[in-house]
Amino acid sequence: MQSLLKTCFMLGASLAALCVTAFAHEGDPKLRDYKGAVQAPVWLADQADPVAEAAPSFQSNGVRLMAWFPVTSFNAANTSGNDVWGYVSPSGREYALMGLSNGTGFVEVTNPGSSQIIAFISGPSSLWRNVKTYQNYAYSVSEGGGGIQVFNLANIDNGVVTLVNTVDAGAATPATHTMIINEQTGFLYRMGGGSNGLRVYTLKPTTAAPSASATNPVLVASWTTKYTHDGAVFNWTTGPYAGKEIFFACGGLNGGQTDTGVDILDVTNKSAITVIGRFTYSNSNFCHQLWLSQDRRYAYINDELDEDNRGIFNVGRIMDIANLASPVAAGTYTTGLRAVDHNEYVHNNLLFCSNYTTGLQIFDLTNPASPQRTAWFDTHPNDDASPTASFNGLWSNYPYLPSGTILGSDIERGLFVWRLGVDPATVSLVGPVRTEFDPRGQGIQVDVTTNPGFSVTSDGVLLRTTVAGVTTETPLQQVSATRWGGRGPSYACGAEIEWNVEAFVSDGTSVKYPAAGTLRSLAATSNEITLSDFCEIATGWTVGLAGDNATAGIWTNADPVPTAAQPDDDRSVNGVRCWVTANGPVNGSLGAADVDNGTTTLTSPTYSVAGLSDPYISYARWYSNNQGGDPNNDSMPIQISGNGGSTWVQIELVTENAGAWVDKQFRVKDFVTPTANTVRLRFIARDLGAGSVVEAAIDDVQVRDLVCPTGPDGDLDGDGGVGPGDLAVLLLDFGDCPGCSSDLDGSGTVDNGDTALLLLLFG
Repeated sequence: MQSLLKTCFMLGASLAALCVTAFAHEGDPKLRDYKGAVQAPVWLADQADPVAEAAPSFQSNGVRLMAWFPVTSFNAANTSGNDVWGYVSPSGREYALMGLSNGTGFVEVTNPGSSQIIAFISGPSSLWRNVKTYQNYAYSVSEGGGGIQVFNLANIDNGVVTLVNTVDAGAATPATHTMIINEQTGFLYRMGGGSNGLRVYTLKPTTAAPSASATNPVLVASWTTKYTHDGAVFNWTTGPYAGKEIFFACGGLNGGQTDTGVDILDVTNKSAITVIGRFTYSNSNFCHQLWLSQDRRYAYINDELDEDNRGIFNVGRIMDIANLASPVAAGTYTTGLRAVDHNEYVHNNLLFCSNYTTGLQIFDLTNPASPQRTAWFDTHPNDDASPTASFNGLWSNYPYLPSGTILGSDIERGLFVWRLGVDPATVSLVGPVRTEFDPRGQGIQVDVTTNPGFSVTSDGVLLRTTVAGVTTETPLQQVSATRWGGRGPSYACGAEIEWNVEAFVSDGTSVKYPAAGTLRSLAATSNEITLSDFCEIATGWTVGLAGDNATAGIWTNADPVPTAAQPDDDRSVNGVRCWVTANGPVNGSLGAADVDNGTTTLTSPTYSVAGLSDPYISYARWYSNNQGGDPNNDSMPIQISGNGGSTWVQIELVTENAGAWVDKQFRVKDFVTPTANTVRLRFIARDLGAGSVVEAAIDDVQVRDLVCPTGPDGDLDGDGGVGPGDLAVLLLDFGDCPGCSSDLDGSGTVDNGDTALLLLLFG
């Protein structure tokens, strides 16, 4: 105990709370190897900017990342993640229930690429937490004590999760290591937490516990012969034990480390739990957890300490349980990688293994006695060549959501949301990506290639364009076996258009171009960048203004150090630096270097707009003010000057907390009348509230000159009318010409259809 307390002290305050109940885990390698939470923004496949926020660099095969929620995205105080479970509401919407160091998080994953955090409810601080569900309720336990927390999920579709009860918080052993619920019989089994065996609770009234209910679990039985670390419970349907409730208990004596193995228990009669059989295996060190094959012929077992103690890396054991009273060894399975195997589950003839530093490992069980690795996703990159196996990375997974979405929980990196397999189809743009869209309506074509067994549904293919928060969906027409084309809506010159194309596929999903996020174009016929300032050097920029009084978080030009409020990279692909409100230490706290107690001002150099017909100015900004003791009560004014800084006009007041870089563009003449070399920008980050966390960053300032058509639709030669000259232009473009202004019907080809439309516009 003394050595463990010393370890906890050396790990610092951020982990000290996690060691409160360490008496149950003296010398536990998770505490030994703990590295701290990875600081990163939330990443969503459907919302990520494919240029600025490419998918995080996790290696994978056959598994697609749909969303990633770092541990601090649930609550800034969280320092680690642990268990994960799933829930489906009566309406069919799907949710992830994520165990964290300081409580339980609830995330809607119905549309996995647009997952969102619904709620976070605090609980006792601990590195260990376990979450399960029954009916419309969730249950959370931890090594930090506090008994059983009961959450009502009945209103989760409306964003409401309620803590309705806490059971046995004052019991002699309020701590729990793991828990499993038999949702068919309504019994909850607590394991570990400094006690031996099982503690059995009923979640519905019984003769022995008439007051029990889903909100009031009542202790009705226990089995204390051996320490039980984790287990699985099933209703048996065949053979001599048909109709029985069978529990498989991983554990042993001396806290599970002596005579370790699996006890097979008949728990049907809670007052007379009996041992049916027992299974041990060679080179055993700590029988950790197991799950059964779908036909219940085999059990797949992970041993958590054979790597540390024997150098046996990532070897699972297979137990043949055809005879529950006399189980026998049936084989082993391994990835061949240096990692520790942890929680695992079976679904759809696949074995989903959480293997710490090598992440999610999936085995095909076509031959259940010889599992074959078929897919994987590494949540803990850049250490697979390590000669040792550490207790970092993926803790658990949940593969049972009806949609096929898979959940994963990582100690340092939080919640992962995945889909299995390859995309059912791909969407590719015909022709080059256009940075301008014709304001009169841009023609566009895509090729939709479906993989075998999939097809495009009657919902077809949509071009989706968004301007100023208003989205328009334009159906594209099928022009050949794989090609779809059409023409988008008209927009005002200079409008910023976010767009993508979505094809609806027969498996109930959709695929998009681009695969993640949207592309950005401007409504113009030409869009010339005349100046780019990638903020890699500070020359010409000014930090500070009379009246500035911030005591911390002063603007600086640097490669940003990430926190839960500050970006981990600059915005541009050119270089690594940007302007940011100070940098704190690597892995520092949330508010280590944020703006405090006042204002800090950043003023740009003067930018030339000489000779430009209609100049626009753009920049990328990052802003965060939704954390700390007084969130969402500050703002960042951004101003423009057309006379070198003598006078200023506000162009926006930033209050949004996007958790990402946001690109903004403004027409200079809408705010000021500039002279040749006198346009400047000013960014004012300020902390005027009581204890809020304020972080800001600026990058990629650009000046553009836009040119837009002045003539009517069909004016292809720019003379202000539609006539023979335009027909001549159209005839020169005849043939494949996606995106051409002559492609009036947006089919991707200039042909007789476009000629007919042009003749209708003559005059």
